This record gives sequence, C-alpha cells and structure tokens, in this order.
Amino acid sequence: MHLQQKASEKNVLSLNSITLTVNNRPHYLRRCLQMLSQVSDIANWHLYIGLEPGNETCAQLCRDIAFMPCTILYNSQSLGVRGNPYGVLQYTFNHGSEINIYLEDDIIVSPDICHLALWYKQLVREDKLFDVRIFFMSLFVTSKGTEAVNEFTASELFSPWGLIINRYQWVNLVEPCWWNDNHNYPCEQDWTLSLSHRMNKNSNLTVLAPLLSRSLNIGREDGEHSHPERHDLLMKGLVMNLEPGPFDYKINPKAKIPWRCMNYDIMTAVDTTRDGKIFETERMTTPEH
Repeated sequence: MHLQQKASEKNVLSLNSITLTVNNRPHYLRRCLQMLSQVSDIANWHLYIGLEPGNETCAQLCRDIAFMPCTILYNSQSLGVRGNPYGVLQYTFNHGSEINIYLEDDIIVSPDICHLALWYKQLVREDKLFDVRIFFMSLFVTSKGTEAVNEFTASELFSPWGLIINRYQWVNLVEPCWWNDNHNYPCEQDWTLSLSHRMNKNSNLTVLAPLLSRSLNIGREDGEHSHPERHDLLMKGLVMNLEPGPFDYKINPKAKIPWRCMNYDIMTAVDTTRDGKIFETERMTTPEH
C-alpha cells in the first residue's frame, strides 16, 4: 500500500475523519465528491481514501480534492470490496481518529452528516446507550421524505451505504469480526454478513438509524454487486435529507423505521415500516454532552 498524504500540516490529521473507498467508476466518484464538498464544516474533517489501482481518472479526481484535508492510500494491488474498506478504516483509526464516517464512491450524503457524527460522538462515548449496546450508526434507510429529520432510533438491521463508527466500536466490536466467515451464508465472503452475524448473536447489540436517510446509493452499474434493474426498484422515489442543519437531534424509542420490502424474484417493492428495537423507556434521558 503506497501512501500519499496531500495535507502537509500535521494538525489537519483530525480526530474526526471520513473514509472513502474508490475503485474504477469515476462518473459516480465525481458526484460523490461534489456532494461531500457541500457538507457543513467539511473542511474541519480529514478524508482518508482507499484507492484501488487501475483507473487514472479516479486517481486524479482524488488528487484534485481541495475542499478538505486528504490522505490517499494507493493500494499496490486490488484489495477488493472487503479488503479495501478494512485497510482504510484500520489506517484511519491507527492514526488517531476518534470518530469516522465510512463511505464508498457510489454513495452521496446529506449536508449535515458532520454535525450528526459529532452528536453521535457525544451520545455514544463507547458502545452503551441506555439499556443497549450500539454497534455503529447506519446512514441509509428507505425514506420517502415525510419522516422527521431530527429523529433516530435503534434498528436490528443495517445497510453498508454509509456508517458512523467511533474508535471504541471499531477496536472492540467491528474489526474483530470483519473477517469472520462463520455465518449463515458460508459460500459468501462479505463483511456485511460478518457484522450481521455478530449482531444476530448478541441480542442487546443494535445500530442507530435515522428516520430520514442521510445517504443514497447511486451505483446502478459496474459495481461488484450491481444489478441495474434491482437498483432501480430499490431506489425509486427515495430521498435523503438535503438541509445543512444542525438539527435538534434526538432519540425516539417508539419510532417506526421506513422499510421497503423487496421481492427480486417477481421484482416488486412494498413500502412499509418496522418497529425499532425498544429501549428501556424509564431510562430515556439524553446523556450529558
């Protein structure tokens, strides 16, 4: 792994970081970076990019980033959809990051994600929140735009399309199970299955999720898991927050999470909601910041 650190000032190696995995789809990367550049207070965060080899256009787009401090990790060989995220996350936390927003090059994000991540950093100091343990925050839900912009709840399911992870969660919960293939799908090697298995084995381990999504996936084609028709069916009509915030973020223990039920065999989608994982209500007070 060859390293180029674009930012020369040591003090820009912020405790607050964003990681971005980049492969070979510059048309998606351009939009990803455009949306990222519009995030409130983005210049106060440090971007770490895990850059796969083989696409000079992607490499140049990364080198041209000027809206925030940036470190590029040039992979000498392809690390893949499991190895590249792991490599850049491990590097980021090993270099002092305390809170991280994990993204991929086909994900666009809401302009308030840095505000949101700082709220999360104060809310979840390690992994305890009320009577549950928090694995991380998942940024994507199948919201249609009518959901409360400032409300979050606990969820037993997550999407890999944008995560917020603190150092404690990475070191103690996420990294130890990243490469575990002892799960219900033994023929598939995927970090999302490894993390899902960890949650399934621990009844009090959950993720936080917004009611109004903070990310959308634009990677319709040319990805490792891309199926254009399925992508169209899943993403049709979905929206994320487009306001810069910050908002009066809060936990709603009784919130219902928007949920699009997919049946790819007959290519149908049904919009419904599912209950969040219930907190112990008598303890529902926000921790002091």
